[in-house]
Amino acid sequence: MTTLNRSTLRRLKKLKHSSAVWEGDRRALPAKIRQPQESSNIIPLHGHDEESKPHCILWVDGSMGMVRSMDVVESAVGQEAFVRALLQAIEHPQSPAQPTLPHKILVCDRELQFYLRGVLQDLGISVEYVERLPLIDEIFSHILESFTANPPVVPERFAAALHKQSEQLWRNTPWNILWDHQVISIKLDRWDLDTLYAIVMGKMGLEQGVIFYRSEESLVKFRQRIVSGSSEDEIEETFLHQDCLFNLFETPELEMEDDFPPFPFRGKVRALPTATTPMKPIYGALHPLEGGRPYLYEEEAIALTVALEALNNFWEQYHKRLNSNFGKLSGTYTIYAPSLDSDVEEAIKVVVKTMPDLANELHQLVEEDDDDDDSPLINEDLWPDNALIHMMTIPWEQVDFLRNVDIHHQFSEAISAIAPTKKGEGLPGLMIQTSRPKALELIDQINSFDGIQSLCFNPAEDIFGNACQLGLMVMGNDDLHLFGEFDKSTLNAEHHKRWKQRAKNTKGNICVIIAMGITGASRGNPAPHHILGYYEIKLIDDKELGLGKLRAEPAFDFEF
Repeated sequence: MTTLNRSTLRRLKKLKHSSAVWEGDRRALPAKIRQPQESSNIIPLHGHDEESKPHCILWVDGSMGMVRSMDVVESAVGQEAFVRALLQAIEHPQSPAQPTLPHKILVCDRELQFYLRGVLQDLGISVEYVERLPLIDEIFSHILESFTANPPVVPERFAAALHKQSEQLWRNTPWNILWDHQVISIKLDRWDLDTLYAIVMGKMGLEQGVIFYRSEESLVKFRQRIVSGSSEDEIEETFLHQDCLFNLFETPELEMEDDFPPFPFRGKVRALPTATTPMKPIYGALHPLEGGRPYLYEEEAIALTVALEALNNFWEQYHKRLNSNFGKLSGTYTIYAPSLDSDVEEAIKVVVKTMPDLANELHQLVEEDDDDDDSPLINEDLWPDNALIHMMTIPWEQVDFLRNVDIHHQFSEAISAIAPTKKGEGLPGLMIQTSRPKALELIDQINSFDGIQSLCFNPAEDIFGNACQLGLMVMGNDDLHLFGEFDKSTLNAEHHKRWKQRAKNTKGNICVIIAMGITGASRGNPAPHHILGYYEIKLIDDKELGLGKLRAEPAFDFEF
């Protein structure tokens, strides 16, 4: 057992002994109250993997009813942390307590009692066991109440209506068309809100959804601060200065498969079930004085529901015109809004307009910032809408077939050398499946980039420091195109590890396949005649690409 140093004992013995009886205990706290390494009131959207509950160590003076020290530690930390907290209570207690040695210590853990007796035996402090510690029980009860008092994410009365409109937004996918500088105003004149300014996120970012700024000034100032800010601290502070409500969605994971299914050379093609991407909405609010919170109060929930419904109506009326041009468009809609005081809905007129002049102003800010930025541009506009992207392994027999069939080819001498040996399970690859016209157009675009050089998984982090990797395709002309974002759970998944191990076995030689047949039975399982392009390339290390750790820059698109 570890004991106190003699010099520490001499120092402690110089303190005055009091007649006080102290209580000490260590108890688990809810995992949700764990503080990040850098304290922040930005909303933590990405939870810790397999997060264990933190423990709180508390030392109180039962005679005075006073907390002398408190510490929050990991659950795996040993009893030494308990002694550290006790020494703090003795020598550096919380004000107004003074340094002193207690007459007696009470604990409700036999093992802890014996441990403290051994450590404190030379200090003349009695350590006794009791079944209950009333003062600590009361303090911990108040602590738990304070952290479980958060309201639900959405008040129960309004949750169904909000979720319905959020689901409609998810189906509309406006982020496939609108950019994050194209502003749509929604005039409410209710709930102390005049006009909301909607920004659709997701065209080139990691998070999809809509942010509704409570004022034009807040939106413009935020964009100006983002462009001028440089350090992480400045960007984080900028986020806290936003004044908005939001409905974002967790990023869908890139579809992955362990193996490429055998080509159906004969017989009926086996139909694969089409998996729908689950909708995972995130609601919340930001305010310069409140910080961020991942829940809504009643008026906010009503306002967000009405704003979403108006935006959905506007989208359904004008999405074709928005796809071709972000010009001046306007629509007025009658929305039946829930009431705070009764079950009777109130009919209100909501006016929705595009703001092309403001959109140009915001876009100009980004372009001016780009002129001063020497970092490479990562594009995400190459892939067709609703394309299916798979990471898979192709059996060597099918590699031979693809190398000899009459389709567009890009061959590698390295694969020509290793393919005949048929070592391992096959050739790792990336398949992009879409419709025939879009697949042919994609092949033409790749040709205009002088083919494909390589793939790379580059380390990155979002604005809050969450680690991830960006899947980048390097073209023949050195252009970079993002094909996927991989969070920590995906990177640690077995299928991802196996794919990378197979790529290691083939010495970094992999392939890219362009296929049609996105609908019906061939989705995810293309027949031979569906394969239109086959590219043999390398998987390169991120150090070879030389970008360093990338960070999602909210000047293009950002997440909370």
